[in-house]
Amino acid sequence: MERLPSSKSIFTFLFLGLCIGLILDKTDSLLGINFYNFFSFIGLLFINSLKMIVIPLIMSSLIYNISSFSSANEISNIGAKAVIFYLITSFFAIIIGITVVNIIQPGILNGEGAAKLLGLGLNNNIDNIITNKENYSFEGFLLTIFSGNIFTSIANGNMLFIILFSLIFGLSIRYSSSKSVDTIKNFWEGLYLIFLKIMNYILVFTPYAVFCLVAKSAIDFDSQSYVILMNFFITVIVGLLIHMLIFYPLVLYFFKRNIISHFKGMSSAILFAFSSSSSVATIPVTTKCLIDKLKFKKEKVNFIIPIGATINMDGTALFECVAVIFIAQLYGVDLSYIDQFLVLSLALITSVGVAGIPSASFVAIVVILSTVGLPLEAVGIILGIDRVLDMLRTSVNVFGDSCCVSVVAK
Repeated sequence: MERLPSSKSIFTFLFLGLCIGLILDKTDSLLGINFYNFFSFIGLLFINSLKMIVIPLIMSSLIYNISSFSSANEISNIGAKAVIFYLITSFFAIIIGITVVNIIQPGILNGEGAAKLLGLGLNNNIDNIITNKENYSFEGFLLTIFSGNIFTSIANGNMLFIILFSLIFGLSIRYSSSKSVDTIKNFWEGLYLIFLKIMNYILVFTPYAVFCLVAKSAIDFDSQSYVILMNFFITVIVGLLIHMLIFYPLVLYFFKRNIISHFKGMSSAILFAFSSSSSVATIPVTTKCLIDKLKFKKEKVNFIIPIGATINMDGTALFECVAVIFIAQLYGVDLSYIDQFLVLSLALITSVGVAGIPSASFVAIVVILSTVGLPLEAVGIILGIDRVLDMLRTSVNVFGDSCCVSVVAK
């Protein structure tokens, strides 16, 4: 159980899942068992198993590790450096996205906007997104964090509240001088070690879960929608690849870190993030790679990674900018530099601010579109290919978290 699957086995099962998914369709079955429903069930079961341990693992690791830091300066220095790193990398991700979409111009065909060719009409799938957008405000965002009920926030998976509460709880233990507090600290240490053990048991089944998750996504493949939006699809991929394969390696090189070793060490986490589309669900895999393969101190890893999984949304911010400018191009709207700077600023804020809301990226896109006065209906056409792009931007987010750990450790 302690020997976790290698990145080679994960990649092999990912490739097999892709091949099987492209062959099958939603109606294929064997002995009365529908393949699509089976893949969906197994994938969901595995993701839910990880989500089962994520909250107690984050709480116990943060509380225990913060209470174990030797000094308050060490905590504040690591926290400040991590947040600054995430903000700077998100800013550069947005710059890359804006640059790429302006060069490729995916929404323009034969010198004019391609909105009519796509037959844009309001998609009912975005009703919930628009509703979420109407409920989103800065005040509401803060009230979500400070919800006032610990148990309700934990039950609802309110990650920002959980991290904030864990930070305060850990600091309170750290600065309590009573001997009885040692019992509380030992309790959280024991809880942390127990959930690490449970995590190891769950991660043994990673290759099979990856196979099912990718096979399900491949069965969902809709060639018609991909052909229509291929330019947009390519633009987002180019932007994400530049950020992940050029920008982050340059950051690692600047801080004199071994780029190849870092990629190798994080390969399992990147592949799992790609198949699961969830930074939070990937936290156990990310921490395992950083601690066991790359040999970073567990105190720093367990402090930085939960924060990064919540506020580091480089891929999401890049996607938001490309999507908004793509929609502007569809309608033949030439956004000025001031408008694009506004898009940049809003993407930087909303990529963090709406992270806990369903359809988070699309809520942010609707917020930005409303601000710059563009129609909301075009959001519906992007929904069809969001699954694949979500897989890619989640991989970028997770790799960015690992780079933060490497840079802060340096």
